This record gives sequence, structure tokens and C-alpha cells, in this order.
Amino acid sequence: MSAVLTAQSQADLDNSSNPQEKSQQEETLMSQAPKAISSVRLKRQITVKTLVTDDFRKRAQHELNEESKLADTQLQQLEAQYQYSLQQLDQLAKQGQNVQKQLLQLNDEAQQKRNQLASVKIQVANQIANLDKVPNGEYIVTGILESDVEVFAGDNLYEKLGQAEMLVEDGIVKSITG
Repeated sequence: MSAVLTAQSQADLDNSSNPQEKSQQEETLMSQAPKAISSVRLKRQITVKTLVTDDFRKRAQHELNEESKLADTQLQQLEAQYQYSLQQLDQLAKQGQNVQKQLLQLNDEAQQKRNQLASVKIQVANQIANLDKVPNGEYIVTGILESDVEVFAGDNLYEKLGQAEMLVEDGIVKSITG
């Protein structure tokens, strides 16, 4: 549609005999034209790889053990809340209210949360077991970060957005590539 408007505006400009009117029309046409930009900022992922050392292994095992303890605490809180909710529903049932739907919903929600927490515990246990298998001196992926990158006209997009990585040793960034 803008091409039609531009063509019509150009025709009006060509037919105009008044120089001042023609100048105003040219300014209007120029303001409607898309503006070229020199660059754009995009997001890309950076893979963080950490060198396995004794210090890293100790720190990672400590963090994983803390994560496992947190899942245990959340499970205990879930069970306490579940029991409390069951008691509340029992009291309502004794008053003659139909609580069957609420009971089914409570059981479903509690089971979903139990499954999620059990999954976290399994993942943590697997990470601990896998960490024990990796020898010192090997790099392992410890995370994915997001970063901005500026892309200019003429840049190779694949190179700009390609795999970037950060190498870390004992908490110190040793290099960033990509």
C-alpha cells in the first residue's frame, strides 16, 4: 500500500507547479521513506565450560548437596500442607459438604509436585555421579548465558551469532571466544 501512496505522491509532485508546494511535498515524501539503520543488537547464547579441578569438584558437590536438601525441605513442606488441606476438607465433609472435586484436585496437585521434586532429586544424584566420573583437567558444560551482540550491515550473521563460549577455572574466567 505504501508503494501505491508513494507512486500517487510522486505523481502529485510531478503535477505541482508551485515550487514551495513542491518542496513541502518532497519533504513529506522523504519523511515517509524507511530509515536505514547501521546496526542492530541481537541476543545470543554463550556456553560456560568449567575446568574440573579438586576445588571445583568440592564446590559443585556442595552446591548439588544443598540443592538436594532444598528439594527434601520442599517435599516436607508439601506433605505438611497436604495433611493440613486434608484435615480442612475432612471438616467440610463432616459438615455435609461435597468435597470430592477438591479432594481429587488436591491429590493431583500434590502428586505433580511430588513428581517434580523427585525428578529434581534424581537429576541432582545423576549430576553428582557424573561429576565423579569426569577426571580433573576436563572441561564440562556448567551453564548457558545470554549476551548481546551488535550486528552491522555486511557482517556474517553466522559468525556473529555462532557458538560463543566462556572457559572458567576455579571461578576465574580464562577466555571468551566467539
